[in-house]
Amino acid sequence: MASRPQATAQGIVASLALPPARQAPAPPASPLPLAGLHQLPRDASILYDIGRVDSSGRLPSNGIVNALRWHHGSNLDVTLTSRSIVIRAAPDGPFSVPRRPCIIIPAHARRPHGIKPGDQVLIAAAPDYGLVLVYPLSALDEMISCYHSAQPEAETPR
Repeated sequence: MASRPQATAQGIVASLALPPARQAPAPPASPLPLAGLHQLPRDASILYDIGRVDSSGRLPSNGIVNALRWHHGSNLDVTLTSRSIVIRAAPDGPFSVPRRPCIIIPAHARRPHGIKPGDQVLIAAAPDYGLVLVYPLSALDEMISCYHSAQPEAETPR
């Protein structure tokens, strides 16, 4: 485990193949097949939370915001993928962390994923990469379904 402490974050970030964070161009990462993610070891490189979105798109997740070291005025960029919303630190990002630090999902990012006020979302953060992934709970249902279909459990009578 000590030799691969960041394997989960590296695998997930690589699978996103995000565009550069505006400050410097970088070669695109090769996507990691999602089917292989269940095989990654569990380490502390990803933090998880489930939060309820308020009417302004705010998610109070103090533990994750603190781990990301986001503070009032930190600039952020938002990228939409087909299954998630990626929020990451970007020096010239168009969004910024409000006075009371929290995760904010802009309306333009909530709409395509059907996220409405009061909905709960899964938050996965990679602090070493300065990014947060936001998934609607329907994606969590799909992840759990795929995980269990890929990992058949031996049924034992109780």
